Amino acid sequence: MSYDHQEIGDFANERDAQDWAERNGIDVRDLHLRAVRERGVTLSVRRSALGDSATSDLSYGRRTGFF
Repeated sequence: MSYDHQEIGDFANERDAQDWAERNGIDVRDLHLRAVRERGVTLSVRRSALGDSATSDLSYGRRTGFF
């Protein structure tokens, strides 16, 4: 079964991405991590984990350093 994911952003390593998810209350089962050569990993989160009313872009804080 395929799930729709929203890309959040790049992290230095898998542990950093999991820490971000934990701080934002996202279950690790809803994460999709993709290795990006030597740059680290790209994190995507299952949209259903973000909730139906989630209109905010979680990656915005990642890009601006808010988190």
